[in-house]
Amino acid sequence: MRVEERAVSQALGAILMHNVADASGARVLKKGIRLTEEHLAQLAEAGCMTVDVAVLEADDAHEDEAAATLATTLLTEQLYLTRPDGGRVNLRTRVDGLLEVDAGRLLELNMIPGIALATRRQHTVVGPHQETDNVGTLKIIPFAISRRALAHAQELAQHRPGIVEIRPFQQDRRAAMLFVGDPAVQGKLHDEYLPATQTRLERLGAELVATENAIQEETAIAQAAERLSRSAELLLIAGQTSVMDEDDLTLHALRQAGAELTLSGAPVEPGNLLALAYFPAMAVMCLPGCAKGLKRNVVDLVLPRLLLGDRLERCDVAALGLGGFLTAAERAGDIG
Repeated sequence: MRVEERAVSQALGAILMHNVADASGARVLKKGIRLTEEHLAQLAEAGCMTVDVAVLEADDAHEDEAAATLATTLLTEQLYLTRPDGGRVNLRTRVDGLLEVDAGRLLELNMIPGIALATRRQHTVVGPHQETDNVGTLKIIPFAISRRALAHAQELAQHRPGIVEIRPFQQDRRAAMLFVGDPAVQGKLHDEYLPATQTRLERLGAELVATENAIQEETAIAQAAERLSRSAELLLIAGQTSVMDEDDLTLHALRQAGAELTLSGAPVEPGNLLALAYFPAMAVMCLPGCAKGLKRNVVDLVLPRLLLGDRLERCDVAALGLGGFLTAAERAGDIG
């Protein structure tokens, strides 16, 4: 693509580089249009003698063509595209699921001059029944890019798994909940934790199939956890006091029942007092106090992955520290 200054009479068919305003400051013509005879007449009427234009060469792909071509290469079964407009195509998901981005290939793609692909954050919950079904936006920055650059981008985008993938939620996932506390507070624990937990599970296509109460005694907790492990793939534990240490009574009880502790504590605020453990066929999440409400917190970062069967190790949770300080703005609005 060449950028030239041409006499208005010689600009037919070229692409207008800049917006053109009349004497009052009102826009007469918008940048990016292909100039027609009518446009040339408007330019002359506005007093323009010359105009800056982009001229496409034989090896160039127009911005809309390039955006549509590359976006189609990015497509997976779960994604669909908006129509190209001004070199932009948005990628949307047909299904509710978890966004997975190949950060290395995304970086490599965005290193190609003229191409910009922006996605939502890694492991964001997206879908038609979620906060948004938008997962990414592709923009061709100039009015055209070379077909050689486009081919390079397509080569990066064509491999599967794709640069952008959606892992659909499984509708048959079963969760159980254990309330640990003195008998006098167990009813309160139900009232505080159950409504928000059920909302979160339903949003992610999971069902709460069993609940139990246990007093704050190691064997009682261990026996209840072991029983619940037979009925669900995920156990959520709400305690009278959140787990604060790896020697916590609840974690000792889980070990007694045969679970393997992954971690106690997470670099996410709200939600530092998170703990994770695993039975052979069931993940266990000990909920922090912020799980009582629907403002975004560590549960919303971890729960979707557990329901998809991921085993999060200490390093996975530690990595949440980058961006894990959820400000008031990020917490604004309920997750549902």
